[in-house]
Amino acid sequence: MLNVFNEEIEYLIKSGISNLYWYKNDLKIVWLKSGVPSKVCEELFTRKNNEGNVLSKKQLMDLLYEQLHNYDYDRRLEISRNFVRILTEKTEFKPQDPKHKIEISENSAMKLKQIIDREQREKEEEYKKQIIKKTQEAKPEDYYSQLSRLNKRFTDSLKLSPQKRGYELEKIFPDLMKISGIPVENSFKIIGEQIDGAIKYDSDYYLIELKWIAVQVNQGDISSLYMKVEGKMQSFGLFIAMNGYSSELLQSLPIGKGIKVILLDGIHLTNVISGIYTFQELLEYARKQASVKGKMYCSHDISLG
Repeated sequence: MLNVFNEEIEYLIKSGISNLYWYKNDLKIVWLKSGVPSKVCEELFTRKNNEGNVLSKKQLMDLLYEQLHNYDYDRRLEISRNFVRILTEKTEFKPQDPKHKIEISENSAMKLKQIIDREQREKEEEYKKQIIKKTQEAKPEDYYSQLSRLNKRFTDSLKLSPQKRGYELEKIFPDLMKISGIPVENSFKIIGEQIDGAIKYDSDYYLIELKWIAVQVNQGDISSLYMKVEGKMQSFGLFIAMNGYSSELLQSLPIGKGIKVILLDGIHLTNVISGIYTFQELLEYARKQASVKGKMYCSHDISLG
């Protein structure tokens, strides 16, 4: 996440926000929406300089940030990040007066976007280096010997009754995550909801839904996971249907909009447990398909890229 307390970022915020609006009342409204206390707004917007004149928008932003430096960390963070979002999410910069230097604000927004993109690339590169380092440090025989034992448990579970098979899957999946080096939470209940588990991957949390039933999963099951995900802060869903999904469901999947759930099936999981590819490789591929192509459900052959 962008370090909004950086001196350069602070300058771009003050310059961008002060020049984005021609009318001071618009600036005041944005302050309030961004979390600046109303008492502070009233005090600063009615203050006058030594000559008895009201303060300029630049002076107002400077004074605001002088006060922000005394705020608690969370409040400072909230206000500054809201200012950054206003600038970087602005799609059209139009002057409200012939004297309005809107290009200053547009330039600040552009530089903020560039810094955000650069930091994101650096973060991704660092994450990849960590993955490579962990892979190099890991002992392959340890992973594959554990995977072999897990594969036997999985094969044995095929002989169980449907209900017992489902319970066994709820035990096998967390163990698979543990040997894969992925933080995992076992199944738990909260008011009105049963969660089959959760994993943390690349700073994101995924609520897990495991289904091993005789029939293929339909739209209602997916909608249930969507509802659980929507009620959680910055989380996604990972649905694993061992017997796959109905053709009607697959044909009706949305493409490219509001994807919060990734769909996997028994073939995906079997390929992981059989050692054809790791769960990290599968999840990276599934996330790429969702991000780049807008697909919730990916191919079983992850070599397709």
